Amino acid sequence: MLPALIRHSPLALLLVLLLTICVLTACGGGGGNNSDGANTTPQIPAPSGGTGYADATTLQAFITHAEIAEDGRAIIDFQLSNENFIAINDLTAGDIRLTLAKLQSSPLGGLSGNWQSYINRIEEPGVGPGTVSKLQANTEAGGDGELSNHQDGTYQYRFAASVVDIPAEILAQAATENISIQYQANRTHRVAIQFSNSPGKANPVYDWQPQSGEHFIPQYDVVAIENCNGCHGQLAIHGGGRIETRYCVTCHNPGSSDANSANTVDFKQMIHKIHRGADLPSVQAGGEYAIWGYNDIKHDYSAVIFPRDIRDCQLCHAGTATGDGSQTLTNQGDNWSEYASRAACGSCHDDVDFAEHYGGQPDDNNCMSCHASNGIAGSIASRHRNAAADASAAFEARILSVSNTAQGQLPIVNFFVVNPLQGDQTYDILKDPSWTDAGASLAVKLAWPTTDYTNTGNQGNNANSISINALSDASDNGDGSFQVISAIAIPDGSLAPNVAASGSGVVVIEGHPVVDGERVPLTNVVSFYSIDEADGSAKPRRQIVALENCNRCHGSLSLHGSNRSDEIDSCVSCHNPRNTDIARRGTANPPPTDGKDEESVDFKTMIHGIHAGRFRQQPLQIVGFGGTVHTFDAAFPAELNNCLNCHQDSSYSLPMADTVLATSNDTGADVQDPSDDTVTTRTAAVCASCHDRSTAQSHMEANGGNFSTTQAAIDAGTVIEQCDLCHGEGRTYPVSELHGL
Repeated sequence: MLPALIRHSPLALLLVLLLTICVLTACGGGGGNNSDGANTTPQIPAPSGGTGYADATTLQAFITHAEIAEDGRAIIDFQLSNENFIAINDLTAGDIRLTLAKLQSSPLGGLSGNWQSYINRIEEPGVGPGTVSKLQANTEAGGDGELSNHQDGTYQYRFAASVVDIPAEILAQAATENISIQYQANRTHRVAIQFSNSPGKANPVYDWQPQSGEHFIPQYDVVAIENCNGCHGQLAIHGGGRIETRYCVTCHNPGSSDANSANTVDFKQMIHKIHRGADLPSVQAGGEYAIWGYNDIKHDYSAVIFPRDIRDCQLCHAGTATGDGSQTLTNQGDNWSEYASRAACGSCHDDVDFAEHYGGQPDDNNCMSCHASNGIAGSIASRHRNAAADASAAFEARILSVSNTAQGQLPIVNFFVVNPLQGDQTYDILKDPSWTDAGASLAVKLAWPTTDYTNTGNQGNNANSISINALSDASDNGDGSFQVISAIAIPDGSLAPNVAASGSGVVVIEGHPVVDGERVPLTNVVSFYSIDEADGSAKPRRQIVALENCNRCHGSLSLHGSNRSDEIDSCVSCHNPRNTDIARRGTANPPPTDGKDEESVDFKTMIHGIHAGRFRQQPLQIVGFGGTVHTFDAAFPAELNNCLNCHQDSSYSLPMADTVLATSNDTGADVQDPSDDTVTTRTAAVCASCHDRSTAQSHMEANGGNFSTTQAAIDAGTVIEQCDLCHGEGRTYPVSELHGL
């Protein structure tokens, strides 16, 4: 897709053609974060002084020059300093590994290409279904070459591997796989370094053309590590030393495979397949997707659940045409939408037989004849469009007023739904097809108290909020707004379980319109109201997590059939300390395997348990709508111990707020009455949601945690947790220190 300026300017078009030629003959490639289109050497202070490599928490590493000597051995110069740019002068050859690759042209032409490593080994199949030997890219250990230490933070390394004297057996294997590893001095080459044996990590890369020695060349960048790290925090693979996609692609390219699985480890194919995981058509059909790695250890990605819509390609790939301000844009970040290929497309759509696909596709030459804006299949971007998510921008609910909220009164809520894309034009929710078509939903909900929701007195057999069906029970105010009146009063203690509501409560509007037969998530909205606050002012619930933190991975947090979307207060109004899945446990077939009669759905324990699926000894199981058993055993994509992945500021720390309630684990004989609930003390409940082993539970119990008590005993002070005496901030073992924050 060419910008308008290029489409209408012959000079601009000529520049693009020249750039295309440059990419195919002398350009860098395969991932990165340099968005200015040129390969530049950072301007950094000259190293001074000296410090120890083993103590450096941050490595500032820069390759300053590279060349290929007459004997075909690459020689590189680099400098190394710590976070303060103080020279590190005690690096040894055993601390580094290196890669060397060339950029090959792609049959797709244009701004595309593939890396090919010069350093390879032959992997023999020994485990897994693979039966054929495969060429596999490798790194060179620093001890194999020659490292010269200049004792001022600068170094020179001379490779052992030669690009002109490649072992005969490697060349023979490459030939059997139709892989070219011959030296081509006129093409872009890349050298990269991995540092080990230090807490600091770095993967500096250097792109240049050996024939001319030119380093300042346009780069070919498809992905940026910053976009990966939006979910992964810090992507650190193969022992934690490989943290940069521009390093990864020097090995993970089309010329490298896993002999044990017979799968390619080409970056664009492997990463797509890993992220689609459980939803791969081959896995859905009963197969698996696995790679055998170091020491022939099997890594099975068949259970990976991508936390957002898999069609959201621009989460990783983002250029000027497809990215947005929240991402790091790369020079070729738009390639996903402009160049179709069997390798990239077939990695997710792995049930497509390209030998049969529309008459057979032996190569990629005809892909864009169909997969373009004027093609029969439409453009790649349009085929990956999440129409429901896009349509949601045309719907916004707004709460105008909440009244009649004292004890014993029937709350009245006035609201409207507007189209922000058309000047806030209001929808007639009683007549508009978006709201009257089958499947549409719009509900107004009330919950209390905001100190910690319990909804006691809701006249139901659960701790859910009160729900009013706005599509059937709303009245038209005549000005584009609507009104609902709750049939259930704010509890005054006159009805069972004879507990009056107090403090403040919340109104939530949730639901989904229907557009073209598809549910469209409506961003939930909330408004707080006073029940009996002394000053009449509503008090919001405490804020513990930030939605934007959730959506770094989830994109849009939309659950329960697209009803509950992008509003934490909506979630916690039902997912509160008094609510469990007991109402649905009896309908599960087959039943859960956790041996429990009920499981808490308290937000503070449930969310920890979900995200800690692979860390827990017993994965969390919750029975949802229709008796469906949800077993949460997925792996968290970032550092699980980093509470700041979700939490705001220091809200993860101890002690907890005084208003936080203990978590019910047994709702007793009367589900409506919380006084007969068996509860877990609040700190123990949170910690045990991740640390569920018996030894951890014993530690908690030894320090006042209790897994079988009552809220009354806690309130009376007969059960007292003492966790914060050691784990509070400023204490001996604060949460921040134990979690490495």
